[in-house]
Amino acid sequence: MEQSEFTATQAINETCYGLIKQGYSLRDIYSGLGNVMAGIEPKHLTNQTLVIDLDIDTSKVVGKLRHAMDD
Repeated sequence: MEQSEFTATQAINETCYGLIKQGYSLRDIYSGLGNVMAGIEPKHLTNQTLVIDLDIDTSKVVGKLRHAMDD
């Protein structure tokens, strides 16, 4: 595996782990990644670094955590 592939894989792993810690399921993450990949047309693929900025509403997770701590 080339360094760029390793770096990309590491970034994806860290992002997914962060989403799991926020309460998202693997099914949610898998679905989201599938949507992203489906939206990428082969003619747009390059070897350039891909940077993804996510704005995630965590209010549902926060509410669940608060409720769990109150029990």
